[in-house]
Amino acid sequence: MLPLHRILTFLLFSGFLHAQTAPATNQPASENQSDKRATAISNESRDPLLDLPTLPRNRVTLLGGLVTNMDAITNRISVRPFGAKRKITVNFDVRTHFYLEGQPATERALRDGQRVYVDTMLNGDKVFAKSVWIQTSATAGSGRGQVVSYDRGSGVLTLRDELSAMPETFHLTPATIIKNGTQTSSVSDLEPGSLVALTFGVQDGMSGVVQEVTLLARPGAEFTFSGKVTFIDLSKKMIALDNETDNKNYEVYFESLPATMLQNLREGSQVAISAVFNGTHYVARKFDMAQAHQP
Repeated sequence: MLPLHRILTFLLFSGFLHAQTAPATNQPASENQSDKRATAISNESRDPLLDLPTLPRNRVTLLGGLVTNMDAITNRISVRPFGAKRKITVNFDVRTHFYLEGQPATERALRDGQRVYVDTMLNGDKVFAKSVWIQTSATAGSGRGQVVSYDRGSGVLTLRDELSAMPETFHLTPATIIKNGTQTSSVSDLEPGSLVALTFGVQDGMSGVVQEVTLLARPGAEFTFSGKVTFIDLSKKMIALDNETDNKNYEVYFESLPATMLQNLREGSQVAISAVFNGTHYVARKFDMAQAHQP
């Protein structure tokens, strides 16, 4: 039988070894605690009462268009997408990033009529802007508008953009192609009030250099439209229709509304209209539902 003092020595030594090796088995728990502390510190950096929550990881869609209204009080932007007439309301807040010509900016740089590209996403049931890219000059693209003036000496063409109604300037060169329908035309046809479509780009460091101008309508020109009515505004004596010839939508105004028109005209009705462009609107001279093309 072992002496009592040896048994006590053995037990003490075993306890010492256990004390030295036990912490190694608990190392993962220590690392988890460190991660939790780091997360807690990160969460503590955001004030739940003052700071907005992080944005959801929803799909981002790029929207390009013109600013039609900037409301700094409600933090909303109305944007009319390029090639469309319907406006889209986009919300923003301190989480939104603004860029002016590629440089960081604020919402104060936004003006009505500016071209913008917006990274949009759904935040709840609202369209939210993650980033807004503001362009102050048209560098390249295409557009439609009404001729305000053309200066032969400088080659500067001033247009009123059909979407924003804001005047914009472009530069014509001897290489610019001018068309009237399928025929080649000249700068003499660019009279004030004419509707034109154009493509433009950058040349020799100058932006807004026109490559091609297509004359769409001159004041006094006659047009024939045939297609389905898409909108009616009796207060303005105006209808809109999808023209079957070029698959575009046109607004046509009437000097007077025939009684038969008031009785039978509906959205979806097929109509045939002869109209004259007066420099502002297409004004109907002859309206006929009986001769409209039936599908």
